[in-house]
Amino acid sequence: MGKDLFTEIRVKYNTLSKNQKQVANYILEHRSKCVRMTLSELGKACNLSETTIIRFINKLEYTSYQDFRLDMAQDLSRNDVAEMGETQKRYDEIKPDDDTEAIKEKVISIASSAICDISKLVDTQKLEQATKWMEQARRIMFFGAGGSGVIATDVYHKFLRCGKNVINENNSHIALIHAAQLSEQDLLVLISHEGESKEVLECCKLAQRNGARVLGLTSYMNSDLAQMADLCIFSSTNDSAYYTDAMVSRLVQLVIMDMLFISLSTRADAAQKALEASRLATREMKLRNETEEGNGCFAP
Repeated sequence: MGKDLFTEIRVKYNTLSKNQKQVANYILEHRSKCVRMTLSELGKACNLSETTIIRFINKLEYTSYQDFRLDMAQDLSRNDVAEMGETQKRYDEIKPDDDTEAIKEKVISIASSAICDISKLVDTQKLEQATKWMEQARRIMFFGAGGSGVIATDVYHKFLRCGKNVINENNSHIALIHAAQLSEQDLLVLISHEGESKEVLECCKLAQRNGARVLGLTSYMNSDLAQMADLCIFSSTNDSAYYTDAMVSRLVQLVIMDMLFISLSTRADAAQKALEASRLATREMKLRNETEEGNGCFAP
């Protein structure tokens, strides 16, 4: 099939059932061993039936275990497993008794893996479509509930520097009012790790009611936001008991939004001029503060 199998497993992890996640965990943690296993041996290793293993590979769009194992062997070769081996750990392998060095290495490993997965996870055509919508939009509203609100604020700041008419509101009630006033000329960008936040989904409904387009950014392909948004870009990562705030998912979301920001700012002359004006504005303030501090004066 020619796909990057291990990336595919990580990308679709959140759509798997409990037993299927058990198979995924075992494969990701024992790659070099699994490539030599028969269907029966893999089932016994996971303490699951062969039928469950078949359902798992079907979820990855394989109809044959032989094809699945062949792609696994090819990916091991491409990724130089002799070097990576069993050191690429999932979050839930972080143990309470891990020392600081072990935690550092595991977090770096999974963060690096998540960033590398973006090239397989994010559809270029979707990025192009989203950039086009941002270019055309009269106003762009960014909103995320809870921890995703931090991402929405960061993205708002970037696009404000581009000269776009942008809105960002952390108060959910005010956000709902803004969403209800969007029109068919506007774009609503909703950011949600799980894609199930009530405030996010309600903003989506209100904006679409008046014809506004909705761009979703979420980790869960089977979430309500993924189903409701006019266009959805996925930032899927594996969950962990030690990462309840979905930290790596937010890192991936920031990278994806940077792709959109840079795409927009490099293709529009007006955006480039606005960025330069923004740079000059902040530079002048910094120079003025440095001069005042050098003279022993401080701005009130």
